Amino acid sequence: MDRQTFDVAEESYDDDAGRQVRVMALRNTGTGELAEILLNTPGGDNRSTGSGAVNGLLLQDPQSGALREVMPHRRGFVGGLMAPFANRIRHGRYPFGGVQHQLPCNWDETATRITRSGEHAIHGLLPRELDVLSVDTEGGACLRLGTSFDGSDEGYPFRVDLTFSYRLQVDSGFSIDVAATNRSPDGMAAPFMVGWHPYVQLKGRMADTVLAFDPRSGYNMSVPERGGPAGPARDSHPTGSTVPSDDFTQGRTLGVRYWDDGFKATASSRNVSTLETRVQDSVGQGSTVVVWQDAQCRFIQVYTGLRERRALAIEPMSGQTDCFNNGDGLVVLQAGETWETSFGARLEA
Repeated sequence: MDRQTFDVAEESYDDDAGRQVRVMALRNTGTGELAEILLNTPGGDNRSTGSGAVNGLLLQDPQSGALREVMPHRRGFVGGLMAPFANRIRHGRYPFGGVQHQLPCNWDETATRITRSGEHAIHGLLPRELDVLSVDTEGGACLRLGTSFDGSDEGYPFRVDLTFSYRLQVDSGFSIDVAATNRSPDGMAAPFMVGWHPYVQLKGRMADTVLAFDPRSGYNMSVPERGGPAGPARDSHPTGSTVPSDDFTQGRTLGVRYWDDGFKATASSRNVSTLETRVQDSVGQGSTVVVWQDAQCRFIQVYTGLRERRALAIEPMSGQTDCFNNGDGLVVLQAGETWETSFGARLEA
């Protein structure tokens, strides 16, 4: 079969709770490679597992030729997109344009879970369903989804259009292009940030997994509000300050330490235009999963909270967590301005 034949089609299935899940399936029909994108949010209010999320990614292993589950396929925890902010905003409050804004709070910091009445805001405001704008199978499988913030969202009175373009291509793996446009009719600027929350499905134990940041750059770690950079009981909101970190610059096994930490690349985007984070199941074993992000995304969140499911979150972000308050990486979209970024994943031998 011609490995350059592609297909994009809507499918549905019932999850473990009997809820109908709608997806768009991007396929390379020659190799069996697959990327599934959620069209609805059957679980309710958890936006990191909502519409637009990557519901599974299967890529051909360059060593064995077999399909590998790079991101969990239909397992209930998926690679969500987060906009117009990613991760947390402290108490859901932030100042912009001389006004104090209040977002709905949906994150319980103590119990570390999504809740309707939380202490902080988390994972953005994307709606439960996105619009299918186009599909294309010329040279790859491409799906374009879109939505608009129309100014009516609580705590985000800004008009911003978003498009997400998903691509599955021969040899280059999977990618997502993001475009955000400020549609303000009266010249109002808008704060913006985007993040992706992909989980890499590990074959072996997380403790044995090797994580390596792009060696072409140095990195700083975000300093949380209380305590130092270590310890699961700390408040995970950063202060806006960072400290030099060499934790993953040479690659290291994750061990048993709990990670929920943000890192910032210190190399200029001119010198290192694309950051590549590598995940290998154990030292010298098997193919490597590469999660990459372009020059607009200089921040990475590492999260090991799903250790028992052997799922490691490597999150490309355009700004530091809580950047609506600390300003580190915050994008200010002027009226009529379009801002773009890209990230994705592939396998390498």
